[in-house]
Amino acid sequence: MNGILALSIRQPWAELILCGKKTIELRSWTTDYRGPLWVHTGIKSDPELEHAFGLKNLFKGGYVGIAVLTEVTPLDRATWELDRPKHLDPGDYQAGYFSWKLESPCRFIAPIPGPGKLGLYHPSANVEALLNIANK
Repeated sequence: MNGILALSIRQPWAELILCGKKTIELRSWTTDYRGPLWVHTGIKSDPELEHAFGLKNLFKGGYVGIAVLTEVTPLDRATWELDRPKHLDPGDYQAGYFSWKLESPCRFIAPIPGPGKLGLYHPSANVEALLNIANK
C-alpha cells in the first residue's frame, strides 16, 4: 500500500509540533520510514500539560496537519537533556526511547475527524482523500 503514513500523537504534543515548538517526538520504538506523516490527535490528552503550555480547547480525535519525519535516533541520557528544548518532555530520562526529528509542519485549515491507530498506519481511503485535499 502506497501513500503517506499517519502517526497518532496525544495533545498537547501534536499542537506543539504543528506550531513548530516541538521538533522531536519521543517514541519507545523505531522505524525505517522517512518522509511525510499525517499528524493525528488521539482522543485522550494531558490537561495538565495543556495548561502548562498555555493551551486550551485543542482538537482531539482526528487529523490536524502534516510534518516530515527526517531522522530517527536512539536517545541516551546526554542527548535527552541536550534535546529537551526540542522534545519539551518535562519528565526524567528513560532508557529505550528514540528521537523522531520532525520538520516542515503544516496545519490544516480545518481538522478532519477520524480514528487513529497505534504505530504508523495508512488512513482509510476515504480519509486519505480528504487529507490530500486538505494538504493542497
